[in-house]
Amino acid sequence: MAKQRRVPGIRELSPGRWEVYVQAGRDPVSGRYRQISRTVRGSYSQAVKVRAELLAEVERGLHRGSGTTVAELHEQWLAELERKGRSAKTINNYRQTYRHNIGPTLGSMKVSKVTTRMLTDLYGAHQRRGLAPRSLYQIHATISAMMTQACRWGWRDSNPAQWAEPPSAVNSVPVVPTPEEVRRLIAAAEGSKRPEYGRVIFLAATTGLRRGEICALRFDRDIDLNRQALVVSRAVVEIEGQGLIEAPTKNRRIRQVALDPDTVKLIEAQRSTLEERAAIGGVELVGDPYLFSDALDAGDPWRPGAVTLFFKRLAMREGLDRLSFHTLRKFMETYGQEAGFSAVQVALRAGHDPSVARRHYTGRVDDADLSLAVAVADLLRPQDP
Repeated sequence: MAKQRRVPGIRELSPGRWEVYVQAGRDPVSGRYRQISRTVRGSYSQAVKVRAELLAEVERGLHRGSGTTVAELHEQWLAELERKGRSAKTINNYRQTYRHNIGPTLGSMKVSKVTTRMLTDLYGAHQRRGLAPRSLYQIHATISAMMTQACRWGWRDSNPAQWAEPPSAVNSVPVVPTPEEVRRLIAAAEGSKRPEYGRVIFLAATTGLRRGEICALRFDRDIDLNRQALVVSRAVVEIEGQGLIEAPTKNRRIRQVALDPDTVKLIEAQRSTLEERAAIGGVELVGDPYLFSDALDAGDPWRPGAVTLFFKRLAMREGLDRLSFHTLRKFMETYGQEAGFSAVQVALRAGHDPSVARRHYTGRVDDADLSLAVAVADLLRPQDP
């Protein structure tokens, strides 16, 4: 009887125990050649069958990232997000979340070895050390997105984060300042060493602009006082290693915002302040100055973080520490709707998913937005004693 021909890639370790291995090309990250192996218990024929299955899996690309670590996946994933045009701020947030809360534990782990139980244990460990539910959700969202990309690249068959549930976040009641509280904050800011912050608070309350969007406003590019409107197209963000940069808005959309007469006067007063300061310093303003700047030539924007810090300290001094700068957006949205304007119109002004809002809005956006601007600004007029 002829001796059975041995198939390459099968080695007998002990009676009834076989090692099956196949070549899987180069690792996409390290560039090293990789080998996929399995241990099979049973007959030689069973080992041959397993090797054939491994070859078919390699052919389909299922083992291209078998040697890739979570740290390597993270960097490749961020590069993919940059290619897709995700905002620099979003990518930086992902990077910070990974660096502080994922990498130290899972960074050296192979992507193919990460399990749902590992992720559940990770969430539990962070929860025990006092991390807020919102932060835990950000960790979960980051890992889930990374593992989804690994599946797309064929580095995993399934996403282990699919069944790893972080602790539920408590639904908090939105905090909305009253008109009296906003007027009080504006007055306190105007009486401080930095009266310009009073204008920032007023502008945020009447337009609903985010802090980074306000910091990015330039006189020529964004503001048209003759038409009583400004265009929101950019936001200032602070990225580690890059400093302050201008980036697209949070949802990467451009919107027009109408300006009420009081806000127009505020912007004109701010321009006068910048010109007077430049004259005292013996310099000229740059060609297209920022609306808010500490530079004599107004060529550099304010840091969004500085706006948040000033507002926090101001609110604490006024006994309004429950408020944050973000609540000024809620002020415009809430009182705009109470004034009779639709949720869609208010969403357009605040920059919440305008493409969807416009699809359901049938009125004239420009006219309605100007009426909304005036209605909200009227709430902030000084009240008679």
